[in-house]
Amino acid sequence: MDAVRKLIRRMGRAGTYSVLTALLLLVMPLALPPLGVLKGVDLFLTEWRAAAAPRAAGGKFVFVAIDKVSLDQIGVWPWPRDVHAEVIDRLVAAGAADIFLDIDFSARSTAASDDRLAKALADAGGGVALPAFVQYRSAAGGAPETVVSRPLPEFEANAWLAAANVAADPDGVVRGLPHGVALDGQVVQSVAALLAGEPEPRVGNFGIDFSISPASVPVFSVSDLLSGRVPAEALAGRSVVVGAYAAELKDVFAVPVYGLLGGPMLHILGAETLSQDRVPVPLDPMPYGLAIAGLLVLSIRSGRPLSGRLLLPLLGLTAAGVEAAAFFLQARYSFVLPTAGIQLVLATGLLLYLIEHVDIGNWLAALAQVESRNSQTLLRRVIDDSVDGVVVLDHEGRLVEVSRSAETIFGPGLYRALISDFAANAPLPMQAALERALREKGEAGSAPVGFDLELREAGASRYLEGHVAVSLLETAEEAGEPAERPFVACVTVRDVTAKRAYAEKLKALSQYDELTGALRRDELVRRMDAAACDDWAVFAINLHRFAAINMVLGRSTGDDLLKAVVARLRENAPRGALIARSEGDGFSVAVPAAALAMPPAEFAEHLIGLLSRAFTLGPSLAEIGARIGICTSGEGRDPVGLVAGAEAALDHARKSAGSGYSLHDSDEARRQIRARALEAEMKGALAAGQFFLLYQPQVVLADGRLTGAEALVRWRHPEYGVVPPFEFIEIAEASGFICELGAFVVEEACRQAITWAENLSVSVNVSPLQFIRTDMVAVVRKALAESGLSPERLHLEITESAFLDVSDDILGQLAALRALGVKIALDDFGTGYSSLGYLARFPLDFIKIDQSFVRKIASDSASLTIVSAVKSLAAGLGARVVCEGIEGEAEWQILAAMGCEEGQGYYFGKPQPGEEILRAAARAPERKRA
Repeated sequence: MDAVRKLIRRMGRAGTYSVLTALLLLVMPLALPPLGVLKGVDLFLTEWRAAAAPRAAGGKFVFVAIDKVSLDQIGVWPWPRDVHAEVIDRLVAAGAADIFLDIDFSARSTAASDDRLAKALADAGGGVALPAFVQYRSAAGGAPETVVSRPLPEFEANAWLAAANVAADPDGVVRGLPHGVALDGQVVQSVAALLAGEPEPRVGNFGIDFSISPASVPVFSVSDLLSGRVPAEALAGRSVVVGAYAAELKDVFAVPVYGLLGGPMLHILGAETLSQDRVPVPLDPMPYGLAIAGLLVLSIRSGRPLSGRLLLPLLGLTAAGVEAAAFFLQARYSFVLPTAGIQLVLATGLLLYLIEHVDIGNWLAALAQVESRNSQTLLRRVIDDSVDGVVVLDHEGRLVEVSRSAETIFGPGLYRALISDFAANAPLPMQAALERALREKGEAGSAPVGFDLELREAGASRYLEGHVAVSLLETAEEAGEPAERPFVACVTVRDVTAKRAYAEKLKALSQYDELTGALRRDELVRRMDAAACDDWAVFAINLHRFAAINMVLGRSTGDDLLKAVVARLRENAPRGALIARSEGDGFSVAVPAAALAMPPAEFAEHLIGLLSRAFTLGPSLAEIGARIGICTSGEGRDPVGLVAGAEAALDHARKSAGSGYSLHDSDEARRQIRARALEAEMKGALAAGQFFLLYQPQVVLADGRLTGAEALVRWRHPEYGVVPPFEFIEIAEASGFICELGAFVVEEACRQAITWAENLSVSVNVSPLQFIRTDMVAVVRKALAESGLSPERLHLEITESAFLDVSDDILGQLAALRALGVKIALDDFGTGYSSLGYLARFPLDFIKIDQSFVRKIASDSASLTIVSAVKSLAAGLGARVVCEGIEGEAEWQILAAMGCEEGQGYYFGKPQPGEEILRAAARAPERKRA
């Protein structure tokens, strides 16, 4: 205390704050270490020094690892004790000095294995150490009870005991090991102490020197040892630790520097630390901290204190010197000096110096002035470089700042007027925005208030948009009400003439067709919906022969024709009519019902006549026609429904040759609604099992014997009942769902056909789209493989349309299917493609004659001739003929007499479930001979 009083007297004139700071500086080295507040920093620095100065192991210890290769080679874990015995034998034979097996031998194995290990230990002559450790007896109960695990007595009798316990610090990191552990009242040396050769057992812990690199410890695999690949000289005279290395054995611990380390390697590093006399020795930092703190106080508070130019570098050098000394002591002598407290003392000394010798207030004021000047310079630069026109006014209406771009945006005349007297010459919208911003200003000023200006110059208009924002200024006096405080108003303006013109152009493009000037379809619907009229007649128009004119006379002439059509429609449309272009050569005319002077059908005929008159297009003369769909307002029909209804009616009108019109059919609309609903539900219906197959029998016409059946897909819809294929197949083909549905049919047909007699085949219809969009060969192979059906029993029926644009890919797939053994049939022959050239490109197994010829064969000589010709053609191609649609005895007898091989139809059986096919064979009619 006397020293403190003398120090305070020497500080004489110092303020109380400085005295307290000096006392704090002196107390810190005494108070901080016991509190442990800097322990984490010191631990980090200690570990960093260890990592920065690595040392090599002494080579006295060897790690024989139970690694992944060894585990895989033995094939079981725990290993039979014969394996451990062989490991001991090989190590003893190699001349190993001490051997430690980090394996728990406290439980019994087979008698033979235990005897084998006991013999190996006895033969080693006491050169083997086995682990003993303390562990918890049970996880249940309150206070955990511990028990000592020791090797079996027959093992312990011929081995040394070594305590293998490893204890972590409170943060879960292992930094040291014990010299010895009290086990059952006896002090047992730890593994590290035993291997290092400490003379006497003793309790207490020692720190591990983690600068010793585990990578420098020789490591060999147990598998290499057992196979003789480890040279004896690598083991002779060395202490060997045998233990877990494989990750699945989970014998790992968190350690400094290296993160995770296996238990055996941890024991080896502990032994290396003791052997190399590298046990870390902690040094007390308090004397060093007190000495440095005292010197700092004397330097700063003495009668002749050190100047800042000398003191500040001295503090930096001292901090660096402390760390360098700590690094040297730890690397060279394993002395550990905690330096965090010393560095904190130095930092506190720097703070004390700043408080004593620097005028913080003036320094902060100077700094604030610099920042203020920088902010003003930056603000002026931002305003000056802004592409927008910026005008800043103070609370008295005087100009503070004006951007260079303001003159260009406002124009020379308005710019000069604003500069001379802003309040008097500002346009009214700008003044109104400024007044509103002033009324609305609060503690944070005002939100931006927008305005728009239109400036007329040389007969043209320029459009400006901008906003006014008010910001309150701070004053040295106490802040008063917002209305009383000074402010600045910032007026920002930009020229949006080009932007507005572009927006108008985009709006026009969204509303009008760029080529013809007619409304777009969406705009037509919007205007119908916005009009006061609720009763409309909509006429959807398609130009007839337009494609031919476009191709012959050229696209530019076609464009002129479209413009002429719109012009003629406008000239002749009733008042209030709306004209729109819906697609390439499609138009819509919407007429208020009250403006129609005639029924809608007559007006449609009027439009057809109007458009049928020749169009003069430069040197060319074009004559076209028109097809029209009509839809008129009715209950529940909005503009969208009217336009859609007219387009649906147009689809029907386009099916007729030449010009014509069609009225919207409500039944057809309902059919379309149903078709859209079916399309939306198809995929889910397939997953739900709503699709199923029926089979129509196929017979040999010579005797009526059943030869197979054709698979026909049906849809059992939960709402509509059984949906016929003519209704959903076309929808499936249009949507592409036919590929998934077709694959299902092939797989299901094969699955059911495998239950029939082996002489019966199954025929499946395949859409041309399935060959184009999927790999039919892969589909068929999968179905045959999963069902087990012989390929010869599967017949694929393909319509003539598949050959309209036959490609090498389709021909390749057909060839691959036939090579597989699958039969190919040409379905509905005679109703589609008229050319027979494709028949020569690919041999077929069957040709199916369409039922339209078969049903009239008894009464129509032409049909009889066609069937006869097809039979001859098939014979020449080596194909069999299958006749569809046989519904009577007469057709059967005629076709059989002509030599047609097979047939099907209601006469032989209607489509039926697969289980009924065999019963249908028993009911097949016998042929009546003439």
